[in-house]
Amino acid sequence: MNKLLILGHSGYLGEYLHENLKNVNIDTLKVDANVYDNRNKYDYVINCAAISDLEYCEKHKEESDYVNRDLVNDIVKYYPDSKVIHFSSYYVYDDEGFCNENSNTTRKYNYCRQKLESEDIVTKNNGVSFRLGKLFGHKNLNKNKRDRLPEHIIKNNKFKLDETKFNPTSINQILKVVEYELKNNNLYGIYNLSNNGYSTHYDFGCYINSRTGNKKHIEISPKTKRIFHNYDRCLMDCSKLNKVIKLVDWKEDMDEYLKKINI
Repeated sequence: MNKLLILGHSGYLGEYLHENLKNVNIDTLKVDANVYDNRNKYDYVINCAAISDLEYCEKHKEESDYVNRDLVNDIVKYYPDSKVIHFSSYYVYDDEGFCNENSNTTRKYNYCRQKLESEDIVTKNNGVSFRLGKLFGHKNLNKNKRDRLPEHIIKNNKFKLDETKFNPTSINQILKVVEYELKNNNLYGIYNLSNNGYSTHYDFGCYINSRTGNKKHIEISPKTKRIFHNYDRCLMDCSKLNKVIKLVDWKEDMDEYLKKINI
């Protein structure tokens, strides 16, 4: 039986993994100012801790440097015999169209630099990093201080969405990939991780609306303006991971999610 340490266990993804990983022995560690040695040994440390608000990272370099990068240094320092499963972001890409793991990236912004530097640490120490798309699937619709796109759509009946393309990524799909790694211990380096298929924000909202009774009024809005030059330039190519474990279509996981929350 694998023994795991989960960091960020109270967050959107970490809580889900903590509650749904089976046949493992799990400890958690609250990340306040730093990670410390709790004198236990683990087969894996799963790092779900992150500051994912890009604008916040631009304004709070020191705080976000620790959470998004230096925390990983602490993990390998205090738990050198543990394999690290780390979650990164598709937002590091700097190419057009579909990007695979070898596509160009950018370190122009704090968040992107932090994520790439944390990946470097994990790869150097024989761990695995997963670059994630936009998450959905938490049973608690009020889990985040700021709504993620799916929860915003589910909780409101009138809103505007733009036609920005993205990779929907269910936390159930992430769970299946993590379970695969815990069983096989053969993933190293960097993998794109999302469900199969992609959508626009508008089409995503329309799909949820179709599955929840077509009661929502959704309008198309202009694309959101952001200060990041790589915003809305790419989608992830997940063929590398698809060769290892079958990724399911996002609509399949969305249907399952809506049933779970009785929507």
